[in-house]
Amino acid sequence: MKKWIRLPAFMAAFLLALILPFSNAQAASLNDGTYSVNYTVLKAEGNAVSMANDYWLKPAKVIVKNGKPTVQMTIKNSSWVTEFKVPGNGGYVDTTVLSTNKKANTRLVQFQAQSLSKPIKSKIHVTVKSADYDHDYTIQLKFDESSIKSLSSNSSNKTAGAAENHQSSKESTKKSDSSTHTKQEENPQTGDTSQTGWLLVLVLCSGGFLARKWIIKH
Repeated sequence: MKKWIRLPAFMAAFLLALILPFSNAQAASLNDGTYSVNYTVLKAEGNAVSMANDYWLKPAKVIVKNGKPTVQMTIKNSSWVTEFKVPGNGGYVDTTVLSTNKKANTRLVQFQAQSLSKPIKSKIHVTVKSADYDHDYTIQLKFDESSIKSLSSNSSNKTAGAAENHQSSKESTKKSDSSTHTKQEENPQTGDTSQTGWLLVLVLCSGGFLARKWIIKH
């Protein structure tokens, strides 16, 4: 009886050992394109959420070009966060300011990241003149790779103009045409799912064969 209990446990562990590295590899490697990703601002050490987490808008935008990700994020309370630096050139470098909105007190910044798989340790300077507050802090930017969503890709960028022209010339098209167009845009995202499905089938078949041999021997 114990042998029959141990066999499913062994097969489950074997299945997870194969699937998890496969999933992580997919998340770590992104094709050239534009993505959104959620993230959390953590304290300098550990996984505790920093108070500065409320100063950053989510999600961030990630633009991948030649395999290198560039992260864009918006800082709230921009007048308070007077400095925002990330690793670079052997130390820390200022992030690039793309735009500011004085009325909303926000600014859009960007920086190039080596990877989104590990937290990015950053430096910020917070100044609140009305409260006589002036301090430096070290934070970590932890990205949730499972939340990554594709906003565009190289192939979709090439056909974007043609798609817009087609849509404007077909303002009176039927809803069925619209749903077909939507499905065509979503199709590229099914590639990873189908690969995972084939992996599952492969593992289950192999597991069944091993289980059969194990049962015959015992």
